[in-house]
Amino acid sequence: MQENFKIIEGLSIADISEVRPSYAKFSDSEIQCIVSAERIKAIFKRAVKLVKKPYFFIEVPCTDAQESELLNKGESGAHMQLYNLEVTQEVANAILERYGDLLINDGVTNFGFGSLETETEIYAMPFQTIMLYNKNDTSSFEKILKQDNITELKPEKFITIDSLLSKNNPADRVMVEFNGETVFDVIENLKEVGLTLCDTIIEG
Repeated sequence: MQENFKIIEGLSIADISEVRPSYAKFSDSEIQCIVSAERIKAIFKRAVKLVKKPYFFIEVPCTDAQESELLNKGESGAHMQLYNLEVTQEVANAILERYGDLLINDGVTNFGFGSLETETEIYAMPFQTIMLYNKNDTSSFEKILKQDNITELKPEKFITIDSLLSKNNPADRVMVEFNGETVFDVIENLKEVGLTLCDTIIEG
């Protein structure tokens, strides 16, 4: 494991020696990056400032009871529940301040911010990969990453944690608890200010 690369608390994998903080541009609109766990929140806080008229979204695993109900309806597989909340820039920043460490370190939760006005999105995906999307112009996102000394690589050279998975190098993703709270507490708390369940999706 690289001395300067830290994985999130909810993820464990034996060998990530090939992974380094880096990003790759996959199209004129999309960047994917992978950075050390302790740097993710700062990048998110800078990137969310570029999202006009933002909304917050979070994907959490269905409970066993919810999965049983879906199975009874003929819907097999693992499912996630997707919640949305319209926010201001100030509220987006407050969510990151209050819950960012928990959301970032949870191994089974995905979250991010999208725009109600433009095709812009920042998305913390599984295995510590972050997607930054802005239609036809990623320059502002690239500037943020370069300011943090994140190296640009060609897509074929970009190595993610999940690309290293094998029988001999398995990974484990788990839910974490910070200060007595889990992501389910985040959801219940944000429901009080309008967080809404909008879809149940197949985990993928």
